[in-house]
Amino acid sequence: MKVLHANANALMVNGLNAILKRGGGIEVLDVADSENEMFNKLDEAQYDLVILDPDSDGYFTAQSAIKLRSTYPGLKTLIISDTNQPAQVLNILEKGVQGYLTRQCDADEITHAIFAIGKGEKFYCNKVLDIILNKQFSTEEEEDSCEPTVLTERESEITALIASGMTNKEIAGKLHLSHHTVHSHRKNITKKLGIKSVSELTVYALKVGLIER
Repeated sequence: MKVLHANANALMVNGLNAILKRGGGIEVLDVADSENEMFNKLDEAQYDLVILDPDSDGYFTAQSAIKLRSTYPGLKTLIISDTNQPAQVLNILEKGVQGYLTRQCDADEITHAIFAIGKGEKFYCNKVLDIILNKQFSTEEEEDSCEPTVLTERESEITALIASGMTNKEIAGKLHLSHHTVHSHRKNITKKLGIKSVSELTVYALKVGLIER
């Protein structure tokens, strides 16, 4: 893997470097200590993963993460940061980052997250999952209703596959459905659940047991 670590904290940079070198499998590990340097490096070279701390001594912010996702939407992104601002965490997650850890996560969890994301999976630590689980999944019109949201068997199956990281095309091939049919199911699922992002869908799937942590 070719990794770019965007962080202005020298101790965190050196610590992550040591963790990744010990685990092996990293072909390139570059460092950017400012937002400008991060985007300059991304313009000059191709990376598989960017690891970003949006609260890195004022050199990176939540807007850095949002700008990164909008500028390079196909680039895998792992956030490692504090979670003392839940609204900020949710805002970043809604932009589609593949992983989110806290600074308190241990070396094994960081390594696991990096290589899971490298394989196309998503990885959120328990503190981040708790933040998302506390968010309302129902729309304002449904807040006073006690009726549970019921997905059909096919919708539940597709929800689990989406949450596991599969695209509409991959799901269509696996289930022998047309791409249009999967797209229609996906629209119905998000409408029923009142959610807008894959991150929220993933947490729903975890919450109801469609997939495991």
